[in-house]
Amino acid sequence: MTTHEFVAGWVAKRQPTRVLDYGCGAGQIVGLLRARGIEAWGCDVFYDGGSHARDVPLELRPYIHAMAGDVIPFDSGAFDLVLSNQVFEHVPDMEVAVHEIARVLRPGGIALNVFPDRGVWREGHCGIPFLHWFPKHSRVRLYYAATLRALGMGYFKKDLSVMRWSRDFCEWLDKWTYYRSRREILERFNRLIGTTAHAEEDWLRARFDGKLDALPVALQRLIVRKVAGVVLVSTCGPSTA
Repeated sequence: MTTHEFVAGWVAKRQPTRVLDYGCGAGQIVGLLRARGIEAWGCDVFYDGGSHARDVPLELRPYIHAMAGDVIPFDSGAFDLVLSNQVFEHVPDMEVAVHEIARVLRPGGIALNVFPDRGVWREGHCGIPFLHWFPKHSRVRLYYAATLRALGMGYFKKDLSVMRWSRDFCEWLDKWTYYRSRREILERFNRLIGTTAHAEEDWLRARFDGKLDALPVALQRLIVRKVAGVVLVSTCGPSTA
C-alpha cells in the first residue's frame, strides 16, 4: 500500500462531504477520492524543486488549483477535511501554511497531515540515513552523502558520478527542504488549527493489515515516526476556522 492509498482510504472512511488536498502534486489522491464519490479538490504551489503541474491528468485539471504564494485559493470554511501528504517538509513558512489550512476548514473539520519530521532516520528523497540531520550547506554532509553513495546507498542514481549525485542532492535539500522538530510541529498545529493527536498506528495497521496491532500503541507510533514520519490529526476549533 502506498502512502497515497493510505491517505485516501483514511479520508474515505470519515465520509467527508468536501475535501482539499493541500500540496496535491499530480492529483493522485484527488483522483482516488473522486473515484469513491467524494468531492475532492487540490491545490499546490507547483514549485521548481518538484512541480507536477504537467503530470495532472486532463480529467482532474478542473479540480486542481495553483496557489498564488501561500494563499489557498478557496473560501474560508469551505472544507470538512484538509489533507497533506509529504508536503510540510517542503514548506518554508509553516506558520502561514497551517493558518491557511485552519482558515479553509469549517469548525469541527479535520486536518490530516502525513510527513517526515526531523527525527525520522532516513532522508526519504535520496535514501541516505540521517542526511537531513546535518546543517544546511555543510561540507561534512556532502562527503557523508558521497561515502554512503559509494557504498551503494541512495536513490535516483542515473549515470551521475558519486560526487555529482551527492552535490546535486545536498543542494536540493538545502534549497527545498525544511525539517522541523516534532515539538515545533505539534505546537503550530495545536495553536493554529486545534487539538492535534498522533495517528501513526493507523498507517502501520494499513501497511501491515493489522498484523502488528498487538504491539503497544506507543511502540507502533515510535516505529512509524522513525521509519516514515508523523501522522497527525487535528480538529479545527471554532476560533480557528
